[in-house]
Amino acid sequence: MKLKLFAAVGLLSLLSSDAFAAMTLEQYRARAEQDSMVRCYARPPSYERVKFYIDYAYQQGLITERASYWGKAFGYYPVIDYYDGTIAVICGINLDSYTNKN
Repeated sequence: MKLKLFAAVGLLSLLSSDAFAAMTLEQYRARAEQDSMVRCYARPPSYERVKFYIDYAYQQGLITERASYWGKAFGYYPVIDYYDGTIAVICGINLDSYTNKN
């Protein structure tokens, strides 16, 4: 009986830990600055696609709402690992190339 209780308490504490929490704005910014300098080499997506990636990450609980607003404002988007559903890297785009210059 004690073993079942111990297992249940352990499982609940694991599920409520920060390991499953959404990435905060501060964590997102720090990771974006680090990752975009060394890990993003592919051709950047369109700004519409960037917004889609950010919205998807927010809907999946991977980033907070504040992080999603910041990512859209500054052009940093998450690349989500296909296999485990975590953020593999955060890349950035040059927003100047997407603005209307009329």
